[in-house]
Amino acid sequence: MINEVYTADIEVKLRSGEAMFLLRMFRKERANGRPATIGMLNSDVMKSYGANLVVLEQTGEDDFTFLYAGTRVPDDLGKPISAKTTTAIDADTATLYRLGCSEAAELGDAVCVSHLSGPVNLVHRWECLFLPMEDSAHRRMFVALCMPREYKDDFLRHLMDASPEAMVAAIPVRDSHGEVVDSTVVYANRQAAELSGHADINALVGTSMMRMFGDVATAGGWDRNLTVMRSGKAANFEFHHRSQTESRWLRVSSIPIKDGLLASFSDITEQKRAQLELEHQKKMLMDEMEQRRGLEQELWALAHLDPLTALPNRRAFRDAAMVKLAESQTAHRPLALISLDIDHFKHVNDAYGHGAGDTVLRRLADVLKAPLRPNTDMAARTGGEEFAVILPDTDLESAMAFAEKLRRRIEQTVVVVGEHEIRPTISLGVAMNRKSANLDELMDRSDRALYTAKRTGRNKVCTEVEVQPKPGESPNQAA
Repeated sequence: MINEVYTADIEVKLRSGEAMFLLRMFRKERANGRPATIGMLNSDVMKSYGANLVVLEQTGEDDFTFLYAGTRVPDDLGKPISAKTTTAIDADTATLYRLGCSEAAELGDAVCVSHLSGPVNLVHRWECLFLPMEDSAHRRMFVALCMPREYKDDFLRHLMDASPEAMVAAIPVRDSHGEVVDSTVVYANRQAAELSGHADINALVGTSMMRMFGDVATAGGWDRNLTVMRSGKAANFEFHHRSQTESRWLRVSSIPIKDGLLASFSDITEQKRAQLELEHQKKMLMDEMEQRRGLEQELWALAHLDPLTALPNRRAFRDAAMVKLAESQTAHRPLALISLDIDHFKHVNDAYGHGAGDTVLRRLADVLKAPLRPNTDMAARTGGEEFAVILPDTDLESAMAFAEKLRRRIEQTVVVVGEHEIRPTISLGVAMNRKSANLDELMDRSDRALYTAKRTGRNKVCTEVEVQPKPGESPNQAA
């Protein structure tokens, strides 16, 4: 326990009028040149202060015997101390009396000790005035006046009132089966009364905890306080109290105490509203970002994809093909470029309409996509009915096989438009990269191979080595 000893300015330190009166009697006796004796504790003094007086005699080196102890002065365990020695009582209480008597004996004057008692005692803090005296036989005695300075209930009340949070203590209300169905507020601090809208603490004490905010509050989790009492387990939760006139959020901490509880709660309405507003703003921002991503994807698609076939357009193809060509030349790896277009496509549009032509183009795009290696090969629509395929790490033989496979699949494709069946075919030209070739030169060679396939019958695959000269062009120039 904590003991504070005062040996100077005791008159200023003392809080009780009884201790001040006894100190003045002691000083008066000493002022007349007489030692203070037990005789000053006459019947009037004992009648007024006897219940709080203690008379001790030293009976050992560090032991004192209680010759008299008033009924209001138990030890820290709440047990009587009269006719006992300090070795036979609670150790903390014994320390108090040993300390007070020793200090008074050494000083030869009054000593005040502020004593913080144990948890069992109803008194939280004692004010003990120790006075050195003599009996009629001049034996040294010690008189102590022990006055309660603060009770446990007062201390706990001050503790709760000093809390920035609203606090209530409640006991359970049980039904005929012993089930906890409600609770009654037995103590509350000022903050709880203000937060719940009561005039003062007395107006709140005795009310149902479930109705402390004016209506039955079972929704939203407030009845979890009952669960705390039933289970004996603490809980922390947020409670949204709604009524016809208000809506507020409370943060609650509920702790079981025996079969009741101590609950503290604070109004977090503003924080909750700010949080909900922040979440709303976050959602709006995420939605806006999603819309922007969608717009960016649309813009990217408009710039890089053919809207009819969803294949890369000519611009996107050139950008990617230049990178792949440079990589193949740096690594000394083969690369093939295939140019192709649909045979007699103008006839399809003229005979069946542009809608039928669009259907053929989309079907061709689907056939082109199927055999491509992901993240390696690339197909694109480079013109009206013209397409191109670039195949990195592909030699001439493999490129020819790939082109022939495409030709056969298109030849086997039937496009149904109304009552008509359209059987498209394609012509293809294959060119291989060279050490010093650029993209334009490579595309020119594959285009010339394509034109050779068209001039020699269509629905076939030609390579650049099979290129026939244009009118007026020598064979060397064609090659």
